[in-house]
Amino acid sequence: MPGLYKQTVPVFIHYLINLSHLLTKGAQFCEQKEGMTAASMLSFRLIEDMRGLAYQVQSCSNTAKFTIERLGPHDVPTLEDTETTFDELQERIKRTIEILETAKPEAMDAMEDKEVIMETKMGNFRFATGQEYVSNYAIPNFHFHLTTAYCIMRHLGVPLGAFDYLKDVFHKV
Repeated sequence: MPGLYKQTVPVFIHYLINLSHLLTKGAQFCEQKEGMTAASMLSFRLIEDMRGLAYQVQSCSNTAKFTIERLGPHDVPTLEDTETTFDELQERIKRTIEILETAKPEAMDAMEDKEVIMETKMGNFRFATGQEYVSNYAIPNFHFHLTTAYCIMRHLGVPLGAFDYLKDVFHKV
């Protein structure tokens, strides 16, 4: 199995780029669809107790950033979750990718068999190993929020398909 760096950073960067593509299509849809505003799309919730599109993008960013922070001595800046426009969310994605590009592969890979404590507002959570943290939390949580962002836009009528989500995964032969 590849090291923790290869399992996370390239995957996060790839799908953050895809998320940027999804948001571009969402913004274009808002410009073309009468009655659909960017503000209404960005705050839309699939169900009352879920959060809106902007939050889903912020959560993808935070999951990626916190992963490299928890898997090595990385100086990861705080990004305030204050974005309210498509442009601000695009800038957030760009900044997150820049942060991910500073990750130290050796430091991350060294955490494969070491305990990871995830400190959150809801309390601390223990993962026996870095691999457990990546496999059972970081990657699934990232894709949960990415999928929710996709589903919000799809629900609102943005013309998205699986190949938008999986953009550049397949290479025709």
